[in-house]
Amino acid sequence: MTNPTINPEDFNAILREVLTENAPTTTTPHTHTLAFPLHKVLAAAEHATAAPKHALGPRDTDPGPRLWWINGDGIYLMSNGIYNTPNTHDETGHWRHIAHADNCGPGTDPSTVLGGDGLHETLDLTHAPADGQPLINTLRTAATGGATRFLLHITYNDNNRLLTTATA
Repeated sequence: MTNPTINPEDFNAILREVLTENAPTTTTPHTHTLAFPLHKVLAAAEHATAAPKHALGPRDTDPGPRLWWINGDGIYLMSNGIYNTPNTHDETGHWRHIAHADNCGPGTDPSTVLGGDGLHETLDLTHAPADGQPLINTLRTAATGGATRFLLHITYNDNNRLLTTATA
């Protein structure tokens, strides 16, 4: 018996249909809060704001000072600032200007938060939201006021993700 030949377009259409039908959906919002050491987040943010150049994130269209929230080798916030320095890693081999979330340092499995690694979100540091001040100002004020943690609250389902921040 021979198998019929299926062209790639038909195969892809069938695959999409099967995966969509069998994919679990989550319409109920879930929440998760990540806590970061404020002094390290502020150091990364100050690095980004002082940098003469800035790398673009996946959906960024204009360069500017930002923190990147990344699930990869742990879960961390990282400066997108670019300096012309040859050593981008510290003496232990880790990236400089990052702040790992509590209990989510290098070597930890990020799949416990939002289902895996490879996540890359951007937090703008200098543009003020309609209901507040720029994130860099919030971080500076919190640090001088005695706060020690930066909190990233994530509310998500299959359709969207909402990030809010706070300090404590």
